[in-house]
Amino acid sequence: MNFASLVPGFRARMAVAFALVLSAVALASPGSAAVPERRVALVIGNSAYTSVPPLANPQRDAKGISAALKRLGFDVVEGYDLKMDAMTGIVREFAQKLDGAKAGLVYYAGHGIAVGDENYLIPVDASLRSEADLDFRAVNVQLVLRQMQRDERVNIVILDACRDNPFAAQLAAKSRAVTRGLTAIETQSASGILIAFATDPRATALDGERDGNSPFTSALLKHIETPEVSITTVMDRVRADVWETTGKKQKPWTNSSIIGEFKLNPTLKLAAVDPGVAATKTIDAAVPMPAMPAAPSLDRAQIDIKTWEVAERGNSAADYRAYLDAFPSGQFATFARNRLASLEAAKPAAGFLATPPGVTEEALKKEIGTAQTETAMKLEAKDRREVQTRLRVSGFQPGKAATTFGPSHRKAIQAWQKSRSIPETGFLTAMQVSALRAQSEIAYQAVLAEEKAAAEKKRSSKTAGEGKASTRNVSSYEGDEMYRRDLARERGQAYQGTTTTPRRGTTSTGYQGRVRTRDGDASDSAGAAIFGGIVGGVLGGAIGGGFRR
Repeated sequence: MNFASLVPGFRARMAVAFALVLSAVALASPGSAAVPERRVALVIGNSAYTSVPPLANPQRDAKGISAALKRLGFDVVEGYDLKMDAMTGIVREFAQKLDGAKAGLVYYAGHGIAVGDENYLIPVDASLRSEADLDFRAVNVQLVLRQMQRDERVNIVILDACRDNPFAAQLAAKSRAVTRGLTAIETQSASGILIAFATDPRATALDGERDGNSPFTSALLKHIETPEVSITTVMDRVRADVWETTGKKQKPWTNSSIIGEFKLNPTLKLAAVDPGVAATKTIDAAVPMPAMPAAPSLDRAQIDIKTWEVAERGNSAADYRAYLDAFPSGQFATFARNRLASLEAAKPAAGFLATPPGVTEEALKKEIGTAQTETAMKLEAKDRREVQTRLRVSGFQPGKAATTFGPSHRKAIQAWQKSRSIPETGFLTAMQVSALRAQSEIAYQAVLAEEKAAAEKKRSSKTAGEGKASTRNVSSYEGDEMYRRDLARERGQAYQGTTTTPRRGTTSTGYQGRVRTRDGDASDSAGAAIFGGIVGGVLGGAIGGGFRR
């Protein structure tokens, strides 16, 4: 091989290297190219369950996905075999890192359970004896979704959590709402989100062979890093692979409202210039930089819908006014006015404190209530009833007062948290209780004053009723005394009376009338004796005559 034959190959390799150097310089130069947009992922793999048999593959599945996402340029928050406290903590860390990110992704492998329309991810230390335990010992998927949907971004949730679940079997005997697998999550109410399950809703997925991956995650790892392919195409390919590898027993399910294309592994087109050739060619270089979907051309009706979605997510009076300003006769104008009126009605009355002294709104918004923060406060029954009353006077409806917090009370707490831009967990922290007290103090004291006045009125009515009953008893007693005295007179007998203390205007026998003198008493007694004799003789003769007949 002579030198002349080596020149073309050498020149080609130099051209490629030169083009790559130029591209690197261009990317590093300020203003010459856009800064790569930040993407954040949360990855959880739970295998080592303590109250049910452990799972073989979730931790391995999660670590494989985490490595792939890091290669794709995601900032990954990851955790394995997490207990309840650790799971809520890692969700909070993920929520904080999402601030300013243009894409968010959640991958979970482990046990999950559906009750009614709610899906829960189960930590390894969970022990579920009743449906109520889910609120305190599992993580609601909606909690994770709320963190992702606080800002405009592409959001992807992938749940390999539909494995055959002993927790579901435990709870099924106590709740008809418990179902096999997970329940569908709708995305129509929010744009830019994709939900993927390892299998159809209400069905169970396979965990796979030991020392391997689940069928779903195995197919996902195969396709997730494919360059220049949209996420919907990736999931279509995953579905086809799982369907075939499981013998048509498992079919992954996806629901998406992403507009346009979102690529997990986009490519950047670079120009490779050969100095000896006038023409140029392009080469593909896979880089960990997302390609956000281009803004589609929207008509006014579509803009109306998009504007309403933004207002609904913000759920503030200002957002609904902005929508009505833009679309006074829009498709959702009636709903906007209704919600605006509701928010205005729920505003604190004049004189209410927005936050307690020493607490900033910023600090309050970062507070995340959990079962642990609420337990730490050691609320007594009277404290919980006070919280329920304060929620009611603040414009929220907790339902019937109770010594514990039930589902209706939790919903009222969530509504109040939403009104204060606090994470809507339905559980309280000490700072949140202080803020609620400050907000509702005037109205709460007014309620206490009304209750006190009502109690006093009831007491007065009761006392008056007892006095009337006493008067009736005395009158009845005195009437009996009169009857006995008159009967004694008719029989010509001396009436001794009862040993009672004489009342004013009565004799010692209890007979009511004027007070007699001694002479009057004697004449009255003699008259009574004569009258008695006459009556007795008449009656005796009549009776005797009757017998003789």
